[in-house]
Amino acid sequence: MRIRELAIGAVLAALLAGGVVLTIPSPTPLVPPTPVPAPIKVSTPPETRTPAIAATPPATMKEPAASWRELHAKYAAAPNLRAFFYETLRKPDQGAMYYAISVLHSCRFALKDFTPALSGPRRAAAAALQQRCDFSTSELEDAERALTAVRELGPRDDVLSNSMFDYIAADSLEAREKVLLAAFEQGNPEIIAALIAPAVKDGMPAQTTPEEPTALGLPFGSLLVACRLGADCGPGSVRTLELCMEKGWCAVSIPAALRQGLGKDYAVVDRVATRVLDDIRRRDARRLAVLRNR
Repeated sequence: MRIRELAIGAVLAALLAGGVVLTIPSPTPLVPPTPVPAPIKVSTPPETRTPAIAATPPATMKEPAASWRELHAKYAAAPNLRAFFYETLRKPDQGAMYYAISVLHSCRFALKDFTPALSGPRRAAAAALQQRCDFSTSELEDAERALTAVRELGPRDDVLSNSMFDYIAADSLEAREKVLLAAFEQGNPEIIAALIAPAVKDGMPAQTTPEEPTALGLPFGSLLVACRLGADCGPGSVRTLELCMEKGWCAVSIPAALRQGLGKDYAVVDRVATRVLDDIRRRDARRLAVLRNR
């Protein structure tokens, strides 16, 4: 695997799984009482499985490149993430690396060893996500190798990943403001949420909640911002299922789950998210750019 592929994998995995990272990490390899939500229904698994398909070399490609918005819509609606992953590798285009890595992260999370110990709605969420992923452990390893084999993709070739790497590389507030403005114009809700996460964290009062300050790798306020910008946060979405598995906050949407899990502290998180969202809509990057690295 080339160094740039290791770097993009490490950064995206960290943004999605381990917290907002503004330096390139080394490439090494889950309240107040609330009513119990209705169990998540798990549909019958498909009768046929999608066979693993080797990635088609980009040189043989005839189809026009899709925009990231088309990929975003396909990812959100995909009933089978394994099939979506291999389709993405066959036709790598704008945002392909970002969404391919997102699939692998989510499905790796769904297959974690703690899953059998879960009960109730958390177990149902795990089963639903595992079904949607349609990967076994060995098939997931095959998919990771297939992603590595797509040599043509890299940080400089992926329109969504570019935003994160440009932000990392920016060495002044003015440069980071410029990257933020470009991301606002681009409009991808999850990329924007990742880039403004340090500003969200800075805007939170100290010790707002006894819970961990993040979920799904982002501050709670950033998750709300992503949802309000159009991320897939509704019933049965990958992120909603992951939040149920990770925190045990199981509801029909991410905002409802956060309201359930945070209780009275949700109002504070909501205020910070609303203020940040207003800045985004005004394109006020100066208030949101953060220079320090973590």
